Amino acid sequence: MFTLLARRVASWSRRRRALLASLAVVFMTVVLVFLYVRSESVDPEIRNSVKLSLRELEKLDAEWDANILRAHTGRAAAQPDLDAQLPRMHDLMLRLGEALPYTQGTGARAAYEQLQAAFGAKEQLVAQFARQNPPLRAALLHMPPAVADLKTELSGIEGALAPARIVVRLDTTLNTLLSETLRYNIAPSPALAARIDVVLGEVAAQQIAFSPAVVDKMDAVLASCRTILEKRPLENLLEAQIAAAGSDTALDTLEREFDRSFETVLLERQRFRGYLFAYSAVLLVLLAYAGMRLRSSYRIIGVVNRRLQAANETLEQRVAERTAELESQSRQLERLAQHDSLTGLINYRQLTRLLERALARADRRDSVVVLMFIDLDGFKAVNDTWGHAAGDLVLQMVARRVQARLRAEDALARLGGDEFVILLEDVASREGALRVARLALAEIESIAEADGHAVTISASIGIASARGQMGAARGQEALLADADKAMYEAKQAGKGRFVVSPHSQWLSLEQPEGLALESPAGENVPATVPVETERDREKAGPIG
Repeated sequence: MFTLLARRVASWSRRRRALLASLAVVFMTVVLVFLYVRSESVDPEIRNSVKLSLRELEKLDAEWDANILRAHTGRAAAQPDLDAQLPRMHDLMLRLGEALPYTQGTGARAAYEQLQAAFGAKEQLVAQFARQNPPLRAALLHMPPAVADLKTELSGIEGALAPARIVVRLDTTLNTLLSETLRYNIAPSPALAARIDVVLGEVAAQQIAFSPAVVDKMDAVLASCRTILEKRPLENLLEAQIAAAGSDTALDTLEREFDRSFETVLLERQRFRGYLFAYSAVLLVLLAYAGMRLRSSYRIIGVVNRRLQAANETLEQRVAERTAELESQSRQLERLAQHDSLTGLINYRQLTRLLERALARADRRDSVVVLMFIDLDGFKAVNDTWGHAAGDLVLQMVARRVQARLRAEDALARLGGDEFVILLEDVASREGALRVARLALAEIESIAEADGHAVTISASIGIASARGQMGAARGQEALLADADKAMYEAKQAGKGRFVVSPHSQWLSLEQPEGLALESPAGENVPATVPVETERDREKAGPIG
């Protein structure tokens, strides 16, 4: 039958056989994982954690009961902290709840819920006990010394002033009141409470024979006695309800359920380990058979690989050629993304990257970065008169001539249209920046012919600078905005000139002519520099 089944499977298509093999592998893997998971016993750390948590919870519950007993007998502190164990007990209950998924059946969960209910009820009762105990404790501590003090008063002047019969009767009544009250505190009963009420009435009836000071002390003794009569039965009732909460019984039940469940799980895991061993033996047999088939397949594959090796050599050569071509195209695309296609200058995107790095270097070196915003004057007339071909030629000549006047580390960018930006780093002085602006302006104005047509152009230049940490903090957007604003001021002042932004920062504190001047009041006053004045200065020699 197995041979017939093998022939039928061999007659299937390759895709169908591959699907069947995949399903078989998935099925065997799922069975293996299932048997392995079921064969794993409960983690010993979990069992130990459960046992330790239960032991500690029993200890804390016993300490809780002991603290209640101390408060009942008056041996606790004046303000007993009966909730000190609760945070730790809540934490231990959470740990036990986290271990419930490792148990089987509902016994452990039911015992856990029973313990939660017992602790919840006990916690509420203890809170009521904590409110009832302090006034009762205070009354018990106050009454004996207060009676003794009152008896001392009666043996002194107060006793001499009052009738002897009343003094003797009051002394006897106080002794009776103290002894009966203490008996009631130990074993309260309605009959004893009725007798104490009668004694309290007798004491109150004798107050008329004594001074107000003694009457106040008698009232204090009566108030303490009434507090004991009221609070002692309530406290005893709360203690009985606390004992009936059954937290210790619930703890024992939960411990037994955990032990029983863990033992059941252990027995089941051992049974599945046997299944896992038998299933592993079957898988080893199948693996050996697959190894034999794989070995024969490798022999066939070796022959095919030798045939493919020759084809791979040709393919690798073609892949290398294609890779080199793609890398060349990638470099071209990257250059197009960073440069202006008409002038070959960097574009705005690349300029912002260079400006950001320049400001970071200036921050480290405490140097000056200068930005010059150039807008051509008269360029629109060239386009309108001679056409865009002549305009494009003018833009190319401006880019070429201005670039020739800059240092290798300086940058010239075209933002679009007839707008250019010069980026200078490590500028030593304001005069150095002005010198570059004059050269750029002169080169632009020297263009007189484009494509055989006479042209007349100039430029309005806005200059802004940033120094060190302060400039880096302002950022590139602020520097570009300052240069742009200064350029518009140059246009409004008559074009063909440059203006320095009043927000510019320099290394030196000198103010050369043509820069933003600082008035005595400390206000920045922008000043423009006409082209004619700068040319006259060039004829006279370098400035500064």
